Amino acid sequence: MAHARHFLVLAALLALGSPGLAQEGAADWGRAERVKVDLANFSFTPETINLHHGEAYVIALVNKAGGGHDFVAGDFFAAATMPEADRARLHDGGVELSGGETVELHLIAPAPGSYKAKCSHFMHSSFGMKGMIVVS
Repeated sequence: MAHARHFLVLAALLALGSPGLAQEGAADWGRAERVKVDLANFSFTPETINLHHGEAYVIALVNKAGGGHDFVAGDFFAAATMPEADRARLHDGGVELSGGETVELHLIAPAPGSYKAKCSHFMHSSFGMKGMIVVS
């Protein structure tokens, strides 16, 4: 009888979406906060992205430039929970965007900390195309 009660409690927690038992991709992306990041020659706006641990976000990367840029934040993306389809868009810790392209990534913010972000194209970060993702 005790086993049956434990099973029912576990089933109820799963049905309610208990954060401790959440599965990858289980977030309600329609309710996720949207964070827009503009990529331009040679900046990220905002330069610092503030997120809260365990919360769902849609990160919209918008390349405002005519040429290509990327948004590389390898440690952040590696630690974040993401649907497999979005994780498949990442290469070498980042996302490549053609001129004028927008890419949306769905994720749950990882453990608190500061994570570096940059454009890895030749000299772009030296010219100021870098930033920080701060998770509290």
